Amino acid sequence: MHITVDLNETDLLSRMRNFEDHMVERKTVKDEKDWKRAAVAFANSAPIGYPAVLYIGVRDDGEIEAPQKDLEEVAKKFNSQMQKVYPRIAYVPKVISSDGLQALAVIIPGSESRPHFAGPAYVRRGPESVDSSEEQFAELIAQRNSKASFLLAWKGKTVTVFTRMGDDEIAWPNDTTLVDCNQFYVSLQRYLHEPPVSFPLSRVEINFDNMKRRAQLEVTDFIRNAWKVGVEREVHQILTQVMTLNGQLLVNHLLKVGKAESLRQLLPEISIDTQNEQMQIAVKHGLIRREQDAGRLHTFYLVNPDYDAALKKVLPQLLS
Repeated sequence: MHITVDLNETDLLSRMRNFEDHMVERKTVKDEKDWKRAAVAFANSAPIGYPAVLYIGVRDDGEIEAPQKDLEEVAKKFNSQMQKVYPRIAYVPKVISSDGLQALAVIIPGSESRPHFAGPAYVRRGPESVDSSEEQFAELIAQRNSKASFLLAWKGKTVTVFTRMGDDEIAWPNDTTLVDCNQFYVSLQRYLHEPPVSFPLSRVEINFDNMKRRAQLEVTDFIRNAWKVGVEREVHQILTQVMTLNGQLLVNHLLKVGKAESLRQLLPEISIDTQNEQMQIAVKHGLIRREQDAGRLHTFYLVNPDYDAALKKVLPQLLS
């Protein structure tokens, strides 16, 4: 997991005193029992990649506490607490200074590996209770999903599989095996000498083969419109490789409001300079249009209708 938006000291000091920023938490050094709780909450709740910040050594009023503490020791204690979080979360600690005082700012991006917990999950291994592995943990989470839970009961077993393409139904080999499943996808193996094939659970319907007394899976919408796939791939590439998370948030906001005056700040947490930079990129690549009103007094941003459907599909996946 990479930090997608780096924050410099000026950014961190500004957010430290921004009391309307819900992705900021201020804790004194004595509040160490709450550090881990705040860090896990940020990883679980912030938009994926968005940098939440936990300030350690800062009072609720946004001022750095005095007398000063040994921040090296504070960082060591924080690192020790993070070793108990499961799965591990990504974070970047930075020392910030203001009026001759220092505090620790811990940048914690919303995690794509969530949910995270303030301790490991335990499973039985023979007569012992042990920490679960990453794979076992994923299976435990998947069991909350009723579809995934049902499929996991057939893991390693043969199942009946059909692919539906329009009105056609194509049967898979009789010995197709369900090799893995989590809350996102299921993996099936047609032949032992071939690698498994995976499908999103959203494209898999579950039935039961009463003749063979086993689970039956129906994989639907196997062939998607090639043009739509190409547009979605293009949009994804622009949003992730050319634009930043701030750009994604701005385009997502515009997608919701439909139209916005270019000289006005669209989101309070994103500066007008950053807004201009990111929206210029979006205009250059065709995602956004810039148009003037009839009197040519105001300029507005609008979503390019050619990309509207693709943006509505791609952005929620990136920001969820």
